[in-house]
Amino acid sequence: MKTGSAGLALVAAAVFCASAVTQSRAQAETPVLAVAEIQYVDTSGEVMDQSADHFRRLREFEASLRTDLAASGKVQSVNLDCPPNACSIGDIDADQLLGMAQAAGAGYLLISSFHKMSTLVQWAKFDLVEVKSRNVVFNRLVTFRGDNDKSWRHAESFIVRQILDHEDQ
Repeated sequence: MKTGSAGLALVAAAVFCASAVTQSRAQAETPVLAVAEIQYVDTSGEVMDQSADHFRRLREFEASLRTDLAASGKVQSVNLDCPPNACSIGDIDADQLLGMAQAAGAGYLLISSFHKMSTLVQWAKFDLVEVKSRNVVFNRLVTFRGDNDKSWRHAESFIVRQILDHEDQ
């Protein structure tokens, strides 16, 4: 009877250890992503100054990207060690951003830039760069209509799906 209990305890311990190893491997295999701040250019020529709204929407867009990608469980997010509001491809060159991503433990860096062409049209460019090889492994150039919170949230949801679909391939 004692031998049976000991055997059962060993089996339970083996299952527990195997589960911990599997979980550890799954965590180790989750891609680690750093998201740089988004560069923004407005050449729309609009009379009304919307720079404060654009700045707020950019920071919300970046935060939502990080949160939504990490919430998927397919990507782990890390922060870059940059000065606040000076961490976009317009502020720092790509090599420096990649170095910061590597220092943060990221395997990938998402670099983005937006260009507001007119009152209704914005272009958004996204490059996902593998830090080690410095190769672009995913890139998208998308347009989105509107310049309000709803259109920006819609664009963010779209690009998150694009990135996650890319990760599935």
